[in-house]
Amino acid sequence: MTHLFVGLGNAGSAILNALLEYKEVKKAKPIVIMSQSESDNAKIEAPLESAKSVDFAFLFASFSDSSISHHVAEILSAQNIKTLFWGVLPASRREEEKAIISAYQSLEKLKEYVNSFIIVDNQRIAHHPNYKEFYPRYNRYIASCAADILAGIHVKKSPAKSETQSLHIDEVVQALSFDNEPGYVAVSRASELTKGLPGYIVPFIRHKPLDLRTLLRVSQEKFSVSDAPIGCEKSVCFLSVPKFYTRSGSGDKKLIEEFLLTYSKESHLAVSATTGNMAAVTNLFTYKFEQLGRLRDIRGSAHEEI
Repeated sequence: MTHLFVGLGNAGSAILNALLEYKEVKKAKPIVIMSQSESDNAKIEAPLESAKSVDFAFLFASFSDSSISHHVAEILSAQNIKTLFWGVLPASRREEEKAIISAYQSLEKLKEYVNSFIIVDNQRIAHHPNYKEFYPRYNRYIASCAADILAGIHVKKSPAKSETQSLHIDEVVQALSFDNEPGYVAVSRASELTKGLPGYIVPFIRHKPLDLRTLLRVSQEKFSVSDAPIGCEKSVCFLSVPKFYTRSGSGDKKLIEEFLLTYSKESHLAVSATTGNMAAVTNLFTYKFEQLGRLRDIRGSAHEEI
């Protein structure tokens, strides 16, 4: 079984490069394809069409790179590969109108071929005076979300280990989409160290109690879509914790499930174990197009210019 990661253009390649540093990705040994040029269609066709036994694809690109991303998504769809499109949305207050128009046109073309859009909204950092300096940090943040998702997915039909609670890729795709159309997803993540500095030096120092309430509260403030409403149609939480918590059963799954159902009509939870001293929650809230003001604004701007 194989995962496929595709990074297109400067934005998509930057996020994918950050993602490749995570051990979850190195362990999965995915097929990796990167292209930074609109003229590279022919170059990437061969490895895409020869990819065998691919379970799903993460496709990273700016919505403004419409030509090449549309072409790749069409190839993946023809091969019945489930595709989560991580799309970078241009900041309205920073970009030229043609970038906004291109982004909307890309959304319209891609929705026929991808299962879900995970929105990476540059409007979230556009208030900074030198906002482009925040790109590397933002890319690493999005990459960390993708790594947590990867850790919580299993592709085989065999049951997961009792200590953890992974989700099958089909369950994830269903939670991030609707029957006849893709979902539009805001992703967020919060993390905390489970040991202080001495815990890195002295291995037998115990992990501190897990503060899931704080992690969930902080994660609410970090969604990747500007002004995303709290209420959504579906939600998924990927909890990543050191093995100590999964073995001891000290992770409060009920608290997370109650949190998700407070803000969504349908919820899912995956729990994965790590070997480090970091706990993290990554939440994905799935909306329909009309529920996200940012998408409605971009559509309105595009229609005004056309």
